Amino acid sequence: MLLKTKLKSSDTLSMLQMLALCPALAVTTTISCSVAIASALLISLTLSAVLISVLRKIIPTKLRMPVYLLISSFSVSVVYLIMRAIFPVVVTALGIYLPVLAVSCVMVMRMETFSALNLPGPAAVDGLIAGVEFGAIMLGSGFIRELFGTGRLLADPLGHGGWQVFPAAPVSFLSHPAGALLLIAVWAAVFQYIQIRSEKKAAANPETV
Repeated sequence: MLLKTKLKSSDTLSMLQMLALCPALAVTTTISCSVAIASALLISLTLSAVLISVLRKIIPTKLRMPVYLLISSFSVSVVYLIMRAIFPVVVTALGIYLPVLAVSCVMVMRMETFSALNLPGPAAVDGLIAGVEFGAIMLGSGFIRELFGTGRLLADPLGHGGWQVFPAAPVSFLSHPAGALLLIAVWAAVFQYIQIRSEKKAAANPETV
């Protein structure tokens, strides 16, 4: 089956560029919070992708963005209510950043570029893949920020407890919101390097494209 997509560049790089605008990075101060926000987006993104794919033929073109936001809000609300009932401490730790996922550019981008153009099955797979990629970045950020920003690992969502690795935080700057911006720049540089290497390799071996 031929999958339709509007993306012309690397999907991973495009997602990273959107992540640079996503406030979810602000809560990746611990691994537990990173896992929580990544899981919330994974479920919300997959659910939204399936709903958009099912409704793609009846959504008016001029109203697609309001519909995307309505569906993403519904998906995030479902996840929010479930997490609040089962993991109230996690919801408290994530604060406003959990409901803000409803207007995440990551979700809107995947709806516009893939879910609205493909069947529910491929759309669900794309949502899962995008969610896993997002989760990997969040988990990596959370690990680095918690370890070097606080000197601990595996603290609870509120930052209590955990395993003391260093006597003091080696780079306490990373535990602040500005630390997330630094990691965004690092991730962007890494993925940009990977994309450039891939493009050079493709140019040097055109027969493999």
